[in-house]
Amino acid sequence: MRVSVVSTYPTVRAGLSALVRTQEGWTVIGDMAPGAMLRASGSGPISDRTGPPDVVLADLDGSEDSDPIEKVLDGLLGILCGAKTISQSNVTIRIDPAVQRAFGRTGCAEQSTIARTLKACTAETVDQLDRVSWYYLKRYGQTAHHRYAERLLWVDVDVTPLPIGVKADGSERTWMGRNRSKTGRKVLRWTASAYREILHETLLRGKASAVPALKAALGALETRLDWTRERRQRVVLRLDGGFGTTEVLNWLRSRGYQVVAKISHSGRVRKLRQAIGPWQPTSSPGREIAAVLTPHRFCRTTRQWVMRTPKDKGGYQYAVLVTTLTDLEPAALADAYDGRATIEASFCQDKQALGLVTRRQRRWEAQQRVLLLARLAHHLLLWGKQWLSRVPSTRWRLQGYGLVRLLRDVWAVPGVIRWRRGWMVSVRFSPLHPLATPLQESFSALFRGRVRVGCLR
Repeated sequence: MRVSVVSTYPTVRAGLSALVRTQEGWTVIGDMAPGAMLRASGSGPISDRTGPPDVVLADLDGSEDSDPIEKVLDGLLGILCGAKTISQSNVTIRIDPAVQRAFGRTGCAEQSTIARTLKACTAETVDQLDRVSWYYLKRYGQTAHHRYAERLLWVDVDVTPLPIGVKADGSERTWMGRNRSKTGRKVLRWTASAYREILHETLLRGKASAVPALKAALGALETRLDWTRERRQRVVLRLDGGFGTTEVLNWLRSRGYQVVAKISHSGRVRKLRQAIGPWQPTSSPGREIAAVLTPHRFCRTTRQWVMRTPKDKGGYQYAVLVTTLTDLEPAALADAYDGRATIEASFCQDKQALGLVTRRQRRWEAQQRVLLLARLAHHLLLWGKQWLSRVPSTRWRLQGYGLVRLLRDVWAVPGVIRWRRGWMVSVRFSPLHPLATPLQESFSALFRGRVRVGCLR
């Protein structure tokens, strides 16, 4: 006797999740609830994948017991279902059987159980989850397959504060963005600008210098991404004023990297702008740039420019841009540095959509694991959008969608999913939703006839 199950939930998350599990060896069951988009996104462009991720995930707790792994997975699914805190898992993923089934889960752990699992993690389990993150980044990401001979790879580096109580590990009273007198930690992040992928994150104490962490992270990236001396000549590191010191820039140049950085030290800027060429306009209204005639000396050839930006109350704000790309025109250099807005946007989106700030953990290792789970969620949402955007109509509709809009508008499209013997057999979107038609076309292309896709009548 054949038994079929009909589920009525937000359809996109469940559909994507099901496709993910089909290709990674996970169980494909569930409806299109908030996790549908995730399930399908995990499958990506390859349809004949095996199950190495299962092997990696099985090592997370160092034993054959899968319960801790399932609790960590529940924490990840909570993020993808829009939960801003661990406690919200009880009202998101725990009441969403579609996403659970699409990931091979028959239920969801209670939020306190998920929290205890995170608190019990060690440095070893953090390293294991980091290997899982790198596995997926190399398999589905675009950075690992960048064509260095054809174009430069722009990599942004920046630090963002993570406020938390004074009793947390590594929490210190220091500068916390707008909250200038608050305790907390901070995160050093590396992103590939063109692909919006997070390459590395380092959790730092509140008052710790980011320079040693930068050097350590760069060594890890060179190993992971095989950045040979030849490839480093095609990698441009874009740095803000916090890393624009002579020591850091000389060290980066000695390792063969290209650099676009800002010097914001008032004394150095005041000295360099004493002898400059004529002011030239940039693409930003009111902002101008001029060549430094007596540049500061570095270990390699550089070009240095003074840039001034008008203040609201009169006067100018001055900064010096340093670059090893000597062929860049002044206006192009200013625009290239403005490209750092990509990493600033990634911080904002992760904090708003994934609850990067609200998921605070007192234990150091627990906070590191939360960062890794947020990074996995960031990439799954990003790649899910890319896979759906293969269809021109969907690509046009989703253009400009960030993580917040993806979770709120796309991942929660309502519909009906039918399951038979534990497998998804059909997906039907609500025709009233404005994204129903383009998503129907995208899911048809992704499932390749294995699942019937349409709209409700």
